Amino acid sequence: MRRRRFLQTALGSAVAGQTQISSGSTALPPDVAKGLVPIESITVIYDGRSSAEAAAAQELAKFLGQMARKAPRLVDESKEAAPAKHDRLFQVGRTTAVQAMIAAGTLTDPAGKDPEAYQVRSVSWQGNRSMVLLGGSGIATLYAVYHYLENLCGCGFFADGDHVPKRRLVPADGTEIVTQPRFKERMLMNLTLYWYSVPWWEWEDWQQYIDWGLKNRYNILSLWDTPGEDQAWHRAWKKLGVEVAESSYSGPPFGIFAPIKYQVQPPLPAAWREGQSELNRKIIEYARARGMRTLVPAIPGIVPPEFCSHYPDARTFQISWADLPKQNYIHPSDPMYARAGEAFLEEYLSLYGTDHLYWLENYLECDVQGPDELQREVRREIAGANFKVIDRMDPKGVGILSSWTFLFRPAIWTATLIREHLGRVPADRVRVLDQWAEQFPVYRQMEYFFGRPWYFGVVHSFGGNTNLHGDMPLVERQFKEVASDPRADRCVGFSPTEETILHNYFYYQFLAKLAWNPAEVDLKSFTRQYATTRYDNAGSPSMQGALEELRQSIYRSDDLALPLRAQPLYWHRPRPEENFHIAQRAAYIPHLRRALERALEAKQALAASPLYLHDLNDIARQYLTELFNAHLLMLNEAHSALDGAAFEKEAAKVTQILEEIEKLLSLDDYYWLSPRIKKGQRLPGALPDTDRRTRDIFTLWAGVIRDYACRDFYEVVRGYYKPRVTIYIQELRERMRLGQRLLYNSSDLDAKYDALEKRWVKEGFPLLETPAKPAQVIGRVEEVLRTYASGLKT
Repeated sequence: MRRRRFLQTALGSAVAGQTQISSGSTALPPDVAKGLVPIESITVIYDGRSSAEAAAAQELAKFLGQMARKAPRLVDESKEAAPAKHDRLFQVGRTTAVQAMIAAGTLTDPAGKDPEAYQVRSVSWQGNRSMVLLGGSGIATLYAVYHYLENLCGCGFFADGDHVPKRRLVPADGTEIVTQPRFKERMLMNLTLYWYSVPWWEWEDWQQYIDWGLKNRYNILSLWDTPGEDQAWHRAWKKLGVEVAESSYSGPPFGIFAPIKYQVQPPLPAAWREGQSELNRKIIEYARARGMRTLVPAIPGIVPPEFCSHYPDARTFQISWADLPKQNYIHPSDPMYARAGEAFLEEYLSLYGTDHLYWLENYLECDVQGPDELQREVRREIAGANFKVIDRMDPKGVGILSSWTFLFRPAIWTATLIREHLGRVPADRVRVLDQWAEQFPVYRQMEYFFGRPWYFGVVHSFGGNTNLHGDMPLVERQFKEVASDPRADRCVGFSPTEETILHNYFYYQFLAKLAWNPAEVDLKSFTRQYATTRYDNAGSPSMQGALEELRQSIYRSDDLALPLRAQPLYWHRPRPEENFHIAQRAAYIPHLRRALERALEAKQALAASPLYLHDLNDIARQYLTELFNAHLLMLNEAHSALDGAAFEKEAAKVTQILEEIEKLLSLDDYYWLSPRIKKGQRLPGALPDTDRRTRDIFTLWAGVIRDYACRDFYEVVRGYYKPRVTIYIQELRERMRLGQRLLYNSSDLDAKYDALEKRWVKEGFPLLETPAKPAQVIGRVEEVLRTYASGLKT
């Protein structure tokens, strides 16, 4: 996640960590261009007894200091008095002066509207001029600070880094902003991210992710299948007399998901378990100190292999997932389920505390082994049994229940069973997460969940959908419909439920704006603001043009219902009959080319911007991907026609395009697997084969879901995808030499694929040590446009 540091010296840009300091200045919005004050004249006042407000004040001072290269004065009034003489005060949170303003009626407390409402307002008070940044709660004061920095100062806060413009003067007069959320609960993180994005994260990565969430006004961090869960369960089983061997647990990163917690690529060392527990504690404490709440994991009922010999009379059944070993579960009606659940919650809460939010179990994608009667029985009762345990341990507890299983097992989850399932939990203390509402809205089928509180979820990306994609007009329309639909008045929350993160930044920034209040944003104005806050004033016009081209193509495609539709075909085993939807995407190629041309107009202004270089790489690879897909289909057509000349022409193009993609990936360590492996190897208790496990999760996935987590990593393209394409071309060439066509189910071809894939996962590759050269992406993209000047006609 760390951005390239070469820019600090090689390009002379003031880049620190992931923060980009622009060499130019961003033009202020016309309505705030008046009333500017020098940053060095500002004194930031706060009350340090509130950890969230202290964080807000410190963030304000930090970013203002980065703008001017000289920080404002920062005063904690709980420790020292505000200065008698000053030029301009920035009052952050409930300072003594702000509380007096509220008491006098000069300010209205935003808490009266909503705990997360906030205001940014210029105020004259007792002869002094102040800028007040105040929220109805501590976290809302943080939002106020970030709102000021983004909307009035031109800062940008993105998952791949911050953009901070160079500025000596900032607005202090004539400002009055008041806002509150439409969706009061906005939740980040989910269990699949642990597999496909974060298994080897260090603390700094988690900190950056939480900070990005706060900057974009998320207030809940979901720790469903948390890094610290294993430690709590280990203690719970020990308390119940069950000593679970390290060799019984699934090894990292696989065992984070309850249905495969045991016996998948063991072991799970105690040192790993303890290290992850300490990391989990740090995550929770950091988020909680800023007002963000966290979720406690569900109580699934799964038991370790050692359980049955200790409790032979407990009623158990088996569950399976993805053809992995079947696991034993306690029946939710058996007293042992509650006993084990209470033991777990006692340990978890003693380790990490609680914010009174809890996941509820309903088996998600799992197959229950047994007759239909058992299927219905355990699915009907599990969430209710889980909630009863929560209620006994925490009477203030609120449950979150996913609707994913209703989509995944529709034949089992009849409308009647869903009603009975929901009827087992109290309506006022459980939220239903409609996890894939942007594509398959369960709330419409289930009468808006029968009046229960619920969340609108957006999947957008499965394990490997990291290429540029997403229907932005669709999500805008859906959010606004839900926000204005009187039948959806119980829609109290939003959660992006993507399975992988740190991609498609344009899309996810827009989601965050919609999640706060859809009435305050539209796609056109958002595009303008995004271009300004990400690329600064000098690069904004050209990059806005590039974004418009993306909006007219890849960001208006309804592509996730058919996951392969949007993906590069080289991410999967090539076949003679490829997905016919790919052919439709050839229409995107001219848009992507124009997007690159517009982006290159800003190359001089943005040559030192890591955000720009990153985006240029992403757009270029998407352009090449669409060319690759189109030419692979042409290759298949030539093979089908036994046209040798056309086949060789297309084979050369397919190979050349894939080599261009590899070159682009080689320039930027953001697209390297090696840094992720190194991080994993540094974690406490890391297994000796951490590198193999990392290769496995992105390719063969323990032999059960091959290429599900596929993506553009340089080492994977070079050593896994490209050789597989070469095998395919060679196989087709050999069949054509014999006057034959390749059948789809060629066992010979599959055997060759198998050998390559298993060898790559087992043997691996030397970890990259050479410095990245992301600045070279500009020249590389210019060469790509020259080489493919006519698009598909080249």
